[in-house]
Amino acid sequence: MTDPKRYDEFAALLEQASSRVLSYLHTLLLNWADTEDVFQDTCLVLWQKYEEFKPGTNFLAWALRIAQNKAMNFRQKQTRYATFTAGLRDTLLSEFAGRTTETATSNLSALSECMDQLPPNDQRMMKLSYVEDIPVRQLADALGRSPESVHNSLLRIRNSLLDCIHRKMNQADALPTISRELRKEEGP
Repeated sequence: MTDPKRYDEFAALLEQASSRVLSYLHTLLLNWADTEDVFQDTCLVLWQKYEEFKPGTNFLAWALRIAQNKAMNFRQKQTRYATFTAGLRDTLLSEFAGRTTETATSNLSALSECMDQLPPNDQRMMKLSYVEDIPVRQLADALGRSPESVHNSLLRIRNSLLDCIHRKMNQADALPTISRELRKEEGP
């Protein structure tokens, strides 16, 4: 990129979006060291591909898509981690694209605190279901429980988690899209 004006535009856009991109990456990777590494790689790709970016379009949405791709590539290389389902990734992506940095950071903090407060068995069940994307029937078989029992437990955990988030955010509509995703019932 040889045009100094384009460089200044890029720097301004990246400065505005960087905290949201970083927060989004952290929700996908759950580890700050990995997040910072992938963020640096994301910034490099954004810089390298900036000439492909069309001025006047949504820079944050473009940056979040690139960040998502970098995070997924990183996850594929790290076999010790599971990946989020495509639906949850898309929900997170749309939430981060539409929120202010302060709101997104507050929501992330509340979600993280609430997840930490869940009993270990509930945390494990949520990770198996939502991070590792194990179907309810398969999860029930692995746990030696009925699919209905697992479904009811997941519903109870999601509602508990959502209530905790709302308490922490001190407003009923703090996470409208994520709330719908958490409350969505799955068939056994």
